[in-house]
Amino acid sequence: MGRALFAAGLSLVLAGLGHAFLGLSRGMWFALPSIFFLYLYWVGQWEYADVVFLSLGIFAAFDAFSFARRGHGII
Repeated sequence: MGRALFAAGLSLVLAGLGHAFLGLSRGMWFALPSIFFLYLYWVGQWEYADVVFLSLGIFAAFDAFSFARRGHGII
C-alpha cells in the first residue's frame, strides 16, 4: 500500500513521476504534456494551463495507484 501511495503522490507533483518510480515507460505519455502545460502556465500564454496541468496530474495519480495495486492501470 505504501508503494502505491508514494507513486500517486509523485504523480501529483509532476504527472508521470509515479510511473517512472514504478518502472513504467508509459509515464512519459503523462510527463511530456504535463511539462508542456506547466511551461505554458509559467510564461502566461494560456490562462487555463494550470487547470489542465492539475487534471492531468490527478488522472496520472489514479493510474499509478491503480497500477501499483492491481498490476494494470485505468487506461
